[in-house]
Amino acid sequence: MPEALDIPLAINLVAVFVGALLGSIRAGEEEHTDIVGVFTLAAALGFGGGVVRDVLLGNLPPAAFRDPAYLITAAVATVIGALALVYLKKLSKVLWALDSLSIGLFACVGANAALIAGLKPVAVVLIGTCASVGGVVIADALQGRPSSIMYVGPPAAVAGLAASLTYTAVYSYLDELWVVVIAVAVAMAVRLLGPIFHVTVPQPRREAYQLRKRREAQRRVRQRTLRRAERTGLPPERHDSTLEPPPGGPHAP
Repeated sequence: MPEALDIPLAINLVAVFVGALLGSIRAGEEEHTDIVGVFTLAAALGFGGGVVRDVLLGNLPPAAFRDPAYLITAAVATVIGALALVYLKKLSKVLWALDSLSIGLFACVGANAALIAGLKPVAVVLIGTCASVGGVVIADALQGRPSSIMYVGPPAAVAGLAASLTYTAVYSYLDELWVVVIAVAVAMAVRLLGPIFHVTVPQPRREAYQLRKRREAQRRVRQRTLRRAERTGLPPERHDSTLEPPPGGPHAP
């Protein structure tokens, strides 16, 4: 494999800052979270993915505990997030962009660390994906909620996977900064599929597929019934017993 890139520490710290800022905002939404809880959640989202990466690579103790710059960056992001919480919560689009940025950055840093460790491409992509969502999983566990990556929703882990794949594919052809920019852009593009095109990660269960088919069939039946009711002038429930009866019972005028 070509020689791995040496991502500057600044890019690592940008990823930590963005993740910690999102963590402090997320903690601020909890009514009973104190300043210790805010910093804990900020640290989890700030360098939780890096800790997962280092544990998987056997790089112990994790870099976040060897270099004080990580903790200082998380602390600064916590203070900013706590002070500007009221204003930042109103910037939902900006927060979404920051969330997408952090997924892409953590994927790049994780994939790069795996390359430096000499792993094969498949393992590199896996490490990068785990690093991109590791902080989210830890934060969800700390808040006692099911992990968001486990359920139907906007593509988060898939965005990290796409960024890791992109980084692994192009790192040997471009300068490190451009590799990071392209991989992050891919992650943000995948994330855009959610809010713009209402794309979610599919459920691979037959029950979910059958339920979706039944709902589509019911929707088509209802549309046909309503169109037939418009033509005949009769109430829709006279055409389809599956529709809701009018107030007062099925025989009400």
